[in-house]
Amino acid sequence: MPVIRDIVVILNLILLISLTAGCQKSQTTDLESKQESPTAEENPPVASEEKLSDLLLAIKTDEPMKAERFQAVKERFKQIGLAFQNFKDKNQYYLPTPESHPEYYDENGRLKVSWRVHLLPFLGLNKLYEQFKLDEDWDSPHNAPLAENMPDVFRSPDTPADSNKTRFRIFEGKWNRTLGNILSPNTMFPRGTPTQNKDFLDGRNNTVMVVEAGPDQAVEWTNPTGLNGYHPLEELGYTAASIPVLRADGSIMSVSKKIDEKVWKIIIGPQDRTRLNWREFTVIESMLTSEELRQFNHLKLLASAFHTYREKYGQFPLADEHLAENKPLLSWRVHLLPFVDQADLYNEFHLDESWDSPHNKTLLKKIPDIYQFDSQVELGNTQAMTFSGKLTPFAAGRGPKGRDITDGFINTIQFVVAAPDTAVPWTKPGDLPFDPENPVKALGNLTSPEFIAVIMDSSIRYVPQNIPAQELSHLIQHKDGNVINFQLRRIIPY
Repeated sequence: MPVIRDIVVILNLILLISLTAGCQKSQTTDLESKQESPTAEENPPVASEEKLSDLLLAIKTDEPMKAERFQAVKERFKQIGLAFQNFKDKNQYYLPTPESHPEYYDENGRLKVSWRVHLLPFLGLNKLYEQFKLDEDWDSPHNAPLAENMPDVFRSPDTPADSNKTRFRIFEGKWNRTLGNILSPNTMFPRGTPTQNKDFLDGRNNTVMVVEAGPDQAVEWTNPTGLNGYHPLEELGYTAASIPVLRADGSIMSVSKKIDEKVWKIIIGPQDRTRLNWREFTVIESMLTSEELRQFNHLKLLASAFHTYREKYGQFPLADEHLAENKPLLSWRVHLLPFVDQADLYNEFHLDESWDSPHNKTLLKKIPDIYQFDSQVELGNTQAMTFSGKLTPFAAGRGPKGRDITDGFINTIQFVVAAPDTAVPWTKPGDLPFDPENPVKALGNLTSPEFIAVIMDSSIRYVPQNIPAQELSHLIQHKDGNVINFQLRRIIPY
């Protein structure tokens, strides 16, 4: 009897566990069903999956997109654009043709599996590609399980890692007959015969290839269904205020959602014979704050001015004609004024007088914005300085010729933005004294782990404050025969 009683207990436990598991599975299925077909009340226009709301790079409907997010999408679009181009180079068309592979198409002229599957070999994913049966539907018993293996290249930055849905979509269209009885595609991807380069009468740079739709428009990445090209604005779903688009020439833009449906039809149509000014609806997604972007643009203008000066005088500032008895009376910053759209201010200076003459001192407060980097710095002072002295390109105020930079422009600092406590009157020919043993000391009390340096190749870099003294010394010297041995982080605004 005890044995029989124990067996009954065990059987009851097994039954209880089975019932519990069954209930849990049923609840999960109901939840997934709600996410698949949400109502307007259940799904506010922010995201179709609640998981997205907590992610750093999630979009918010009709609000500006974070620059970091756009850059992440851009990197994926670059790969997709290159894959499409390589597919076309090999096959002449952007997708397999019904003539060469009729078994790939269904009775409606649509591929049985998505264009994303057909791009896999051109994304270095041959093994995954070889697992698909291209002559079977995307949701066939064989192909359906493969959807769980979505490559990251098709994943939006805010798509959960366990999701197999993509928001990278194409606009599906068809071939229409024009008045001249000529077939014309209304999108780059009409059903049936795919397009090739000769079909882009508007130019590939005027035709959208792929867009990132809203989370509510995500589909399984193997699903061949495209967005409706007849209602493009509606089809985009709940997107941010701007929408990343990949054009047929491989370029990537961020387009304002506010453009009307007529414009959308024009930019997705390869043969509407209309070329628009993309600048009117392109949104610049900057990686910098507005203040950082202002400073970046000023630094680029100054970097360009150095080279324009060199083209005119044969050397970087200062040229011999701007020296008196081999010494400068005014800073290089003053003599760059004509090259930064400040010719009128330049003409106010008495060039034959020192920076602190009674007349020239009156111009100190007229410091241009281009030389101002910190609101805490006294008006009239600047942090834009070169390293000066023996072994630097700017010894005794005289600038070098291009051929003197034997280490190469890419390995030599032009000027830096020093700490506020080292700021000097912008008209004064005073810069940072170079100490090979401790060069960073001259920059003053830096409050951030990096300082900004403009390199002679016009690139703008972040230099670590803790950079080894020897490495910074190599970067400051222009002909010591050494190059930097590590990568400096480049400031990329877009």
